Amino acid sequence: MTGYDIQTLSDRAEITDLFVHLGRCLDEHDFDGLKAVLTEDVVGTTPGGTQEGREALIDQARRNHEGYERLAHQFNSILVEVQGDTGTVRAYVTGAFGHTDSPEPVRVLVGQYRNKVVRTAEGWRISELTVRPVFRVGEPAVAL
Repeated sequence: MTGYDIQTLSDRAEITDLFVHLGRCLDEHDFDGLKAVLTEDVVGTTPGGTQEGREALIDQARRNHEGYERLAHQFNSILVEVQGDTGTVRAYVTGAFGHTDSPEPVRVLVGQYRNKVVRTAEGWRISELTVRPVFRVGEPAVAL
């Protein structure tokens, strides 16, 4: 590993923030907010299936999250690599899904993200989103 210049540090921070926004959008049911995180032609493979295109992936996220009032997505071990206007991200996510009547989640998923990102006129966006489940407790995701 070598030192980073200011541009690389800035890019890495912005890319890391994409995950914070992704988790916030899911947790708060702000599915329209995902448009500021994903490219229009994003390809996503998650426990809910594979989708091509931003709207299809957002619809899948909506189906798999809107039935839960309590959501908590936590990202860690985020490794960002930038190569000019593209980059890769490897991270782990723990997602807990529950209802207002109980503080106990009905589903917990630990997954590994392997994503590709691109610099756009609006900033960095996720162009390929892949979640590989590592552990799951409780209800499965809705596959469509």
